[in-house]
Amino acid sequence: MATLHDVAQLSKVNISTISRYLSGELKVRPETEERILRSLEQTKYYPNWVARSLRRGATNTLAVIIPDIYQPGIAGIVEGIDRRVRNADYTLVLLMTGNQISREVECLSTLCVGRVDGVILVGRPADAGVDDQHVEHLKEQGVPVVYVARNFGESNIPEICPDQEDGAFQTTFHLLEKGYRAIGIIIGTRDHPDSLRKLSGYRRALQSKGLEFKEEFVIEGQYRSDSAKEATAQLLRRGVDAIFGITDMMAVAALKYVQESGLSVPEDIAIASYGGTLWADMVTPTLTTVVVDLESEGFAAADLLLRLIKGDLDIPMLDVRPVHLKIGQSS
Repeated sequence: MATLHDVAQLSKVNISTISRYLSGELKVRPETEERILRSLEQTKYYPNWVARSLRRGATNTLAVIIPDIYQPGIAGIVEGIDRRVRNADYTLVLLMTGNQISREVECLSTLCVGRVDGVILVGRPADAGVDDQHVEHLKEQGVPVVYVARNFGESNIPEICPDQEDGAFQTTFHLLEKGYRAIGIIIGTRDHPDSLRKLSGYRRALQSKGLEFKEEFVIEGQYRSDSAKEATAQLLRRGVDAIFGITDMMAVAALKYVQESGLSVPEDIAIASYGGTLWADMVTPTLTTVVVDLESEGFAAADLLLRLIKGDLDIPMLDVRPVHLKIGQSS
């Protein structure tokens, strides 16, 4: 296991300076801070939580780490977390990763450890792989951690998540029941757990109708509007008659591109989505979308974290929440 001495050697900054920087007692020059942060990430060193908690006691502060404040659904989850903790004498610190795993590692290593009593990680950065070693190390230091919609499966960290696979199955099956047969799907990235779960539900719906899965109908949208528009253009060229965007944001982008191309929805092509956020109701036609009780998920995650902080270990490791399809005008 890495030590502060390892960080000092790698960064060429003396141990005393690093220690005071991590404790918040000292500000350093930007170039020095960059070297410290880079060394922390490379060594996977985290200050000792147990020792700090003995010296300083509980902080009554919880960290919530999110990928992007503008991402649909995030606000609902945070509201649920706040509703649970506001009467429990805890303060929330909200940190944003910009959908970058390097920033998430930085948040955990320099902003959270020793300064909060627990951490809720919402989602997974778009560029993250499947390795959560930095989170596992945090847990080993004694910091309680809860996931919201991150892995969508069993892990060593308790998780609250919606049923991504069933929601995608419901959406695709609805489009099939309406008579659409060439259904394209805009996923985030091919190795992201969210995309993989929804893609599984999409495939299962096709199989239920005896239809062949076509790889050319699966396009990455990178969880961004601009990329989703490019994905829509590709799908239209490939002759789809319906598009399933796996987030409301990407589906709205698809809808706008289709309309700008002179096509009508749903007369020429159907659009469906996942998320049930306000975005789905703020466009014309309104989107068919999978509704997720985001506030309930946030509330449940905060409740789990508070139980962990109190030492309660008899908690579910995976809580998959049901979802339902809301039929809009777009299909």
